[in-house]
Formats: sequence, C-alpha cells, structure tokens
Amino acid sequence: MSVMLPEFEHMTLSLLRLPTRERLSCMLNTRKVLPSPDNRPRDWTGLTSLLGYTIPLGCNSDDPMGKILKYCQETTIAFFIQCLEKIDRYDVIDETVELITSDIIFFKEQKFSVAHITPVKHNDVGNNNIITIEDVDALKNQLPLPRYDAYILYDDADLKHAIFMAQKLENEYSIKLCYKDRNLKPGVEFEYQSVIKLISDRCDWLIVIVSNNFSNDPKNLSIMKCIQSLGIEQNRSKIIPCIFGDCSLPQELKCYVKLFFNESNSSYDPWNRLKITVSSNHCKALTNSVLIDNGQKLKIVEPINSCTKIVSSQNKPVNRSIEELNNNILPKRKNVLGRLVKTVGNIVLNK
Repeated sequence: MSVMLPEFEHMTLSLLRLPTRERLSCMLNTRKVLPSPDNRPRDWTGLTSLLGYTIPLGCNSDDPMGKILKYCQETTIAFFIQCLEKIDRYDVIDETVELITSDIIFFKEQKFSVAHITPVKHNDVGNNNIITIEDVDALKNQLPLPRYDAYILYDDADLKHAIFMAQKLENEYSIKLCYKDRNLKPGVEFEYQSVIKLISDRCDWLIVIVSNNFSNDPKNLSIMKCIQSLGIEQNRSKIIPCIFGDCSLPQELKCYVKLFFNESNSSYDPWNRLKITVSSNHCKALTNSVLIDNGQKLKIVEPINSCTKIVSSQNKPVNRSIEELNNNILPKRKNVLGRLVKTVGNIVLNK
C-alpha cells in the first residue's frame, strides 16, 4: 500500500537530512538475492535504472545509495517512493516515512523563519541578536549593530581560502566581511540558527567557497538553501559561489554565475568582479580634468544630482551645472566640425 502525502509531490530529495540518508543507505546498500515481482533487484542497483543514474565504472563506493541520493537531489520524494514500490521495498517506505515527514516539516519551519525575520532594532537588542564580536562592542557603546557587505560560508578544511579572501577584499577594496572563525562570538548558542539570522538580517551577500568538503557538509548546505529561499522570497540574488579548486558543484549552485579562482587568465580577474558585485560603493567619483573660461584646471570629484562639485587647483569649491560645464568644454569641437563642413562644401563647389 502506497504511503503518499501531498507534500511528497513537490518536495525533492535535496531536503533529506543526514539521519534519513543514513537510514536509506543502511537498508538499500545491502545486496538482495530475490528479485521483485517485476524481476528487478531489490537493492540500490534496482533504483539506478528507475532513477536514470549509473555509478561510473571504477568507482568503488562504500555507500552507493548515498551517491544516488546526492546526484538525484532534484527527484521528487513522491517519485522516489514509487521507485521503492516497484522494487518491492515497502519495508524501506514504512521505516523511513516518519523521518521523511519530519525532514519536510523542518524544511518548512526553516523557510518560514527566514522569510519572517524581524529587522534588528537598537532598542530591542536581545541576547539572540548578539552574534559577533563587533555586536558586543556595539552594545557596550550603545551603537546600532553593525552590517556587513558579505558573509563567507565555507567548510573547516577551506579556512585558509576564507582568510585569504577576507584579507584581500578588506585590505585592498575596503569591503566589510564576516566569517565564523573570526567574527562569531564565542559561546553563541544555536550556531546554525544564529548564522542564518546574521546573514538574513545584516549581510548583503553570501559568498560560498565551494569544495567537495563543503558539498558533503549537511549543515553548510542547509544554511545555503535557507539563504537561497530568502533570495527567492525577496526576488533578488544573494549567493556568490567561489571556486578555488576542482570539485563537484552542488545541484543548488549550478544555476548561478560562478567565480573561478583556480584559472590563470590575464583577461579574467575574479577579484575585480567580486569587488564590483559586493562593494557597497556603487557611485564612483569622476576624475576628468577640464578647463573653464579662465583656463584654470579643475577636477570633477563627486556627482551631486544635476550639479557637479568642482575643485580648483587652489582647493576652492565651485558649483557649476552640467549644461554650463558642457558649453565650456564643447566649443572647440564645434569650431573644428564647422571648419570641416565648410571645407568639404568648398571642394564640392569647385568641382
């Protein structure tokens, strides 16, 4: 008898948590001698043809079912259960249906909590909002909690890449970053929920350092999925995948434009692209030097609506409109064009 809840039709295998995956592996990795009534193997080998996945030759995995779950993450839970029915493994369905239902409830709760986070107010600062070292200092000095341009999410094995990235972006581009090993307050409770709250409330971007270690960490993947859901709710992109070495990309990140830091190409500068995307200083100062009526050299340093602030060589500010400035710059070009037209006209007349 099929156990099919309405949620199974829309949810995918990607939301299954580690205990559920381990239980499925434990029950389906073991080879079965007797086939199903349809003459299909009643273990993981029977699922490969139904799910359209084949483990590559030469890949001797100790957990073949774990690989199937990893590479078929976009498969719906409903279809997966139908496949279990076809290989006559109703015992697996009965054993895991409660775990799967619990995973769906957990996923919905996380998605709801991310979508309904209340903005942090200074007069309503509680212990749950004090997440970073900078928060402690801000609270002592009665200042608003700090915001960050981006949060760096990474696996512990990739800490060196996170440190190098933070040093380069902060020292060379003045970008304000946050990452757990440097900024999180020691003793913070519920690290998983606190990181999600910090990224959602006070970080404009999530920089993900992608590696095989990262892809195999359920906690990091869960944080990334929650922020991805938040981006969908807000109708904006919030994740920037960064790759420093060869790795298998998680299914959730394949739709994003990625930055590759492991390629040597003079025409491709991932640091500059990352800086332009993350930097909060979107209005760049103009640096054109121009001449005004008295021949004095001026430099445009800051756009202000329809007027431009101009600083002279004597450092005396002068406010001039854009139209007036253009009229002083363009006469020479107009005169040259006029003489050119007059000369061409004379040549035609002479002919």
